[in-house]
Amino acid sequence: MSGPARLHATIAPLSFAQERLWFVNAAAPESPIYNVPLFLRWRGEVDVAALRRALLAVIGKHEVLRTTYEDRDGTRVQVVGEARVEVEVVTHDPGVEARRGFDLAAEPPLRCAVWKGQPDGDAVLLTIHHIAVDGWSLPALFGDLGTAYDAELAGHRADLGELPVQYADYAVWDRAGFDEQLLAHRAAELAKVPTGLKLGGAWPASEGFHTGEQHRFAVPAATWEAVGELARKLRATPFVVLLAAYGEVIGRWSARDEFLVGAVTANRTHPSVEDLVGFFVNTVPLRCTTRPPTFAQRCAELRREAFGSMTYQRIPFDQLVARTPGRGLVEVGFALQNMPAPDTTRWSAPDVLPTGTAKYDVLLIVEETAEGVVGTLEHDTELYPAELGPRLAEDFVALLTRAVTAPDAPLAEFALPNGPLEAPRPLPAATVDLDESELSEPERRAAELFRAVLAEAGVEIEQPARNANFFSLGGHSLLAVGMLARARREHGAVVRPSEFLAEPTVARLGALLRNGTGAAQPVTAPEDGPRPATSTQQRFWFLDRIPELRAAYLVPTVVHFPGDTGVDELRDAVDTVLARHPSLRSRFRLDHKEKRVVRTTSEPPARATVTDARGWDEGKLADHVAELCWTPFDLAAQAPVRAELVLVATGVRLVLCAHHMVVDGVSVRVLLDQVAAAVHRRPLPDPVDPEPSAGHADASELVAALEGAPTDVCLPHDRPRAAVQSILGATGTATFADADAFRAVAKESGCSTFLATAAVLAVALARRSEQRDFLFAFPWSGREHPDAVGMFVNTLVLRADLRGDPTWREVLDRVRRSASVAYRAADVPFDEVVGALHPRRDLSRPALTPVYVAADDEWRPPLGGELLPLDPLAVKYELELTVTETAAGLRLTAAYQADLFDDDTITNLLADVTDVAAALVTSPDAPACEEKLR
Repeated sequence: MSGPARLHATIAPLSFAQERLWFVNAAAPESPIYNVPLFLRWRGEVDVAALRRALLAVIGKHEVLRTTYEDRDGTRVQVVGEARVEVEVVTHDPGVEARRGFDLAAEPPLRCAVWKGQPDGDAVLLTIHHIAVDGWSLPALFGDLGTAYDAELAGHRADLGELPVQYADYAVWDRAGFDEQLLAHRAAELAKVPTGLKLGGAWPASEGFHTGEQHRFAVPAATWEAVGELARKLRATPFVVLLAAYGEVIGRWSARDEFLVGAVTANRTHPSVEDLVGFFVNTVPLRCTTRPPTFAQRCAELRREAFGSMTYQRIPFDQLVARTPGRGLVEVGFALQNMPAPDTTRWSAPDVLPTGTAKYDVLLIVEETAEGVVGTLEHDTELYPAELGPRLAEDFVALLTRAVTAPDAPLAEFALPNGPLEAPRPLPAATVDLDESELSEPERRAAELFRAVLAEAGVEIEQPARNANFFSLGGHSLLAVGMLARARREHGAVVRPSEFLAEPTVARLGALLRNGTGAAQPVTAPEDGPRPATSTQQRFWFLDRIPELRAAYLVPTVVHFPGDTGVDELRDAVDTVLARHPSLRSRFRLDHKEKRVVRTTSEPPARATVTDARGWDEGKLADHVAELCWTPFDLAAQAPVRAELVLVATGVRLVLCAHHMVVDGVSVRVLLDQVAAAVHRRPLPDPVDPEPSAGHADASELVAALEGAPTDVCLPHDRPRAAVQSILGATGTATFADADAFRAVAKESGCSTFLATAAVLAVALARRSEQRDFLFAFPWSGREHPDAVGMFVNTLVLRADLRGDPTWREVLDRVRRSASVAYRAADVPFDEVVGALHPRRDLSRPALTPVYVAADDEWRPPLGGELLPLDPLAVKYELELTVTETAAGLRLTAAYQADLFDDDTITNLLADVTDVAAALVTSPDAPACEEKLR
């Protein structure tokens, strides 16, 4: 197709490359991961006023430098604004300035800092967000800046000329040229190459960027000259020769003979954009093998691979990742920077300051500079120690030097000076050191709590021993929360659920009761201004910015009450309850200065409405209820809850919908119980509005326990994922009748029914595929006030590791230990776990895992109400499995994305789960994954 055309548009879509960076910035606006800090040593003094005017001239010419990024009517757009720039004379460390993040919705993507009076002349730092610039942009950028600055010093404005096209024009062209069939073809090719690269020992490989460290090194001039000569001889390019050497080193360090390397390409595929300032680069996965015996043969193979792969260089890398589920696709990257150097005499060649982050596990950049050829090895310091950089660089230079001088010698004869690093030792799990003598008074109280709470749930036990496990005795997490609430009421001790569930024994609870603080009183926060939202609310606010996901974070409930229910009394009761709870009066907005979401609770409450639908047909009624259930809220202007009483022929239906930012599942039950109390004019408990915890839990143990597991699950999809995940859901159910035997086997391993069900699901999925290591999300309620209404649930992560052909008992033990680690980290924000394990996620699926598991108990609404199923249904995960203990057995309910699965597929999967549960009951000592399923 023809090239970009000048459209003169001030609002345009984002290019595919920009969209990826926008997503990262919106999720973490304070992160410097995509800052480009360009440090210039000025030859002489900086005229700050002239520099500011020169920058304004450059920004005026290049629209991308005066562009902000917004979400308008559900579409992410770039908005070209007036030229403005921040130029400050500062004294603080340049590294601090380099790491200051951008709010791309509110500020232009370029700022300038000046250091005056330096020993070797003044210094300037241009910090530009990567969304507006790449390496190939620098000659044009600095060429224009030099021209404009010289003109300002001479007393006149420079004529920088008009550009034939602007970056926004390119973005429109970029999207118009997207080829879905080419994407599908390339994704199928890459799916054949194994991923999960590890450099040395059992070091865990991970997707994405964490904290990073750089090691710079020189490539000897003679070696570089030989690289060029060999490239000409082989009719290849220096890029191919360097990548062949890098691939050999990576292959040796990983003991892998086939893998993918992410080649960072300029992606300027049309002449009209070659000199344009903007972000064009793309990552192109290249297949590397270490099978050809000589270096020359490696180069020839890579030359063919590189030539063929360049056909796909316009395919957005994130789209490829989305089409290859369960795979990070590339862990190591490579770039050759050979663009022309900016030409000016006013300042030295710019140095790109480190931002302390890493975009790949390991990235090698080779760059031609005025001082010679320089390599930079950037690596993730959360995966590999500091010595990786120097050792890997030394191996690369040694092998490259030897290979380019003897390209036809067998590579097996080339020894490396270093070798892989040793793997880290796993972190030890925390234990409780308790006296093994007879029960203390706190332990006797703990044992009585065990007995009383379990008895209320229908589980009769004698006095439990001090090492008795709450789950083994028949408890579950909701019962545990109720027990700790009882401990608060009866003994005045505040016990955090996560502290107990990390080791749910009588002895542990006794120790926590002994050390617990006095009972906390209900908290009502003052109305003196905005307060920070919780980490969960921050995450949900961000997801509400994504149009396709907004409805997934609504919590609708439809209850049918019989015909003799008084409508006026019910409406008054609903209004009373909605007005009492501060969380339901919340309004949320982004504080741009503080870069965080804040909330206020001083606005008017929502009020219930009444609609007479007694003459409507079923279709009209269903459409109306669906609209009430799934219409998103304007979180800044509306109360995040709505209620309507819909009159039907057989009674009245209460449709209650709230945003997940202000309610969880227990909150809905609290609200309905209080509505019933208000109908009967019973006193209501004082409203509670707890402040978010000021503490910050340590994520290191949890991250260490989860690292290395795939951040996707091989599910039996009937259709491929879309670029943005669907939330349209459906449900299927199955029942496992032999619940008593299932509980008994789980109890022997110290597992709850919920944990055993998660293990069974993992085994069922493993028997269908080759995957043997799974991450499942599951909910954890941190509520400490039983009558509070709010969002107290955090998302935890459970690992089901089935590697090594374990028996069922070994699987249950592994799952139990994983749950203990998760409970100990119950206060760690889910976003922090995602940031450590899966930061480079895309919108095609949920973060970290597409599977969610939960436990529930049977519950009936008050006032003789009946809970009605939701139709349509919105789901957050691709598969959400809930286990409920009923009189008929264990009811398994699968909510699933209807766009991905056929009904029969889920029916068959649930049948597999019940078959596997039966195998656990009958043969707990047999290998869990021994048999294959359909």
